Amino acid sequence: MKVAIMMRVMDQPSGYGFFAENLVDTMLRLEPGISFVLFYRTSKWVGRFSSFKNVKEIQVWAPHKLAWDQVAVPYRAWVEKADVILNPKFTVPLFSRCPVTMCLMEPAWWAWPEHYEWWDVKYMKLMLPLYLRKAAHLFPWCNFHVEEMRKYLRLPLNNFTITPPAPRNEFRVIEDAQALEEFRVSHQLPRRFLVVVTRVDHIGNDKRTFFCGKNVETALRAFNLCKKDIPHDLVIAGRDVREYLSQTGWNGEDLERVHCTGFLPAQDLVKLLNLADLFVQPSFYEGFGMAQLEAMASGCPVIASRTGACSELAAGSAILADPYRPEDFAEKILRVLNHEDHRKEMRTKGLERASDFDWEKTARLVLEGLTKVVESSNDP
Repeated sequence: MKVAIMMRVMDQPSGYGFFAENLVDTMLRLEPGISFVLFYRTSKWVGRFSSFKNVKEIQVWAPHKLAWDQVAVPYRAWVEKADVILNPKFTVPLFSRCPVTMCLMEPAWWAWPEHYEWWDVKYMKLMLPLYLRKAAHLFPWCNFHVEEMRKYLRLPLNNFTITPPAPRNEFRVIEDAQALEEFRVSHQLPRRFLVVVTRVDHIGNDKRTFFCGKNVETALRAFNLCKKDIPHDLVIAGRDVREYLSQTGWNGEDLERVHCTGFLPAQDLVKLLNLADLFVQPSFYEGFGMAQLEAMASGCPVIASRTGACSELAAGSAILADPYRPEDFAEKILRVLNHEDHRKEMRTKGLERASDFDWEKTARLVLEGLTKVVESSNDP
């Protein structure tokens, strides 16, 4: 079997680029007998997988990404005699000599259209139903993606395999107390704190606009409701958060005992999560919840939204709260922070749940799905 993979997603700073890189790396290691051909739109990534003998990496030129997806890739897949095409993102060639498959995400263009360029919304509403009908198989990260697509697009979507990403390797329990203390001192962090990891910019909009979907406001309001009853401060990690809060009217007493770290790379973020007593994720519409998964993998108890994919991801390992009710989050923050035994229990459950997410497991599921597609296409 020869699998062609569309690697244009690697050029975009998103979770799908991270997913594609780790998925491909794992599949190449697991199945040396399967041939892979990787199509890149730019030369930046060519050679990334050159250590593997079962892969061919090709830069495929096209004047526009639509032409790349719909003309250049299916033509090169035909030239390379590929048996199936996989796109780790959410488009497929509509005209192809071999079956096409793709990953799936939540239909944010329907749920949150105001946070995307108008032309992007129109394009996705026109084209995504066509891609879904064309795809021989889908690889959503969670059931939430499937159910939301069914709800908004009213398509059956029965040909899918759930293939979630795993947390980055950096996220683990750190036993080195000295390293953690050095990090705490260097970043001027309080002794005890709860943490929010958030994003206030939106990768779906080319303009420099702020994004409220991660809902850091509910975390702040909940903290202000309960801070007199706990010794903890609130630490918020994320790019431009202080600027966002200032522009949306937060200042003075509202931000007492609140610390903004700015963006932290993974090797620092894992230390922050190891130091924190609690991770809070109050997103309105969380498509998967990678920050939540990485917090659990780092041994940090979690309170997350009961909306979106958070509850599916937690599977009983986190406490859920209403993102539209800060008082609900406040009550549950108090419950966790004031009971050490409860925190220990949540930490254990979170670590157990995080261990369920494994790249080898996901890669095998994707390979099984691709194999079935090829076998079905070869049936007389």
